[in-house]
Amino acid sequence: MNEDQTKDKERNLPCLKCDTETFHKVLKSINEVDSGEWGLFWGDFEIIMCQGCRTVSFRHAWGNDDIIDVDEDGHAIHDSSQALYPGRLRGRKHLEYSFFLPPDVVKIYKETHKALCSEQPILAGMGIRALVEAVCAEKKTSGKDLQERIDNLLDLGVLTKDVAEVLHHTRLYGNRAAHETASIKEADLSVLMDIAENLLRNVYILPKKAAQLKAQPKASPKNPATIPDF
Repeated sequence: MNEDQTKDKERNLPCLKCDTETFHKVLKSINEVDSGEWGLFWGDFEIIMCQGCRTVSFRHAWGNDDIIDVDEDGHAIHDSSQALYPGRLRGRKHLEYSFFLPPDVVKIYKETHKALCSEQPILAGMGIRALVEAVCAEKKTSGKDLQERIDNLLDLGVLTKDVAEVLHHTRLYGNRAAHETASIKEADLSVLMDIAENLLRNVYILPKKAAQLKAQPKASPKNPATIPDF
């Protein structure tokens, strides 16, 4: 076990706050290598800091000497993996104005977001379905199953027909995750999470923002500062 072998190195990683990949500098590291008849294994434990927003997080990387591919220059690519803590994905920030969500809904949303960013596709798929169910429960919809409750959201005027049809697809994916313990492709999960977040915006966030807008004093040429800035 060695200390600071990778200190001061920079790595291009997703940032918690910048919503994109940025260079992260290694502030402190513990590096270990183990070898024997089974081969060579290594692990790096690093405290890292984004060079843009200066947010500090943690990276664990590990691998072995197994060759899994060859790059375009003919160099061997060895088996390796990494995990970031807290988990995150590029472009997948928390929903803005999530504090407008009801307590039970926001709790499920945060846990689903965490599962998605931690690359736990089965739990993320189940969480997305649970989000739709939570919205139906909070709106006190009727129906013997989720399909009927989504349709009741349409009857109540909470959803448009197009949105309801999209949510039925989300429900079916959630069924697969819950009942077949089947993981969902990363790209599909990202789209499903977009759909769920749009549902939360349309049902809770936009109405609250609209109510705030109506409560603002009317703007006038003499007082343009009364126009709210969202």
